[in-house]
Amino acid sequence: MMTRRVLIGTGTAVAVGAGLLVAGERTGRLDDVADAVGLDPKPLPDPDDTRVLRRAATSTAGLLAAVEATVATHPSLDLVPVARTVREQLAAMGGATASPSTAPPADARAALRALDTAFGEAAEARARDARSAGSAALVRVLASASAGHAQAQRIIGELR
Repeated sequence: MMTRRVLIGTGTAVAVGAGLLVAGERTGRLDDVADAVGLDPKPLPDPDDTRVLRRAATSTAGLLAAVEATVATHPSLDLVPVARTVREQLAAMGGATASPSTAPPADARAALRALDTAFGEAAEARARDARSAGSAALVRVLASASAGHAQAQRIIGELR
């Protein structure tokens, strides 16, 4: 049978331990303590960064859908390098799916102008996202996506 002293002592020890864990988490020291005792802490992703990454992936999936729709409407346009670049970017962001918001214009030049505009806007948006991201790894992914979108825009511009 457990005595009252053992019960109170155990309860106090548990309460103090829980308090230390909460204090360590709130002060950002819990990972340092875990590392010091030999544990390998895995930091949770920043929720803001997760939202930024999701938004970037959705936007990039929309670009891919627009490129694929343009290729289907205008098979003579050589957009294979653009589609390949966008697929690689989407894979780096974890993937997403989207359908084109509108059908590409029937005129090939107008379709290229629409893609050119979409990629230019996406490049600027990813650059803004990279400046606001908290994680260095996410900054690299978003900056790379911005550069890739700008590269795709240049390729599209050469086709016009």
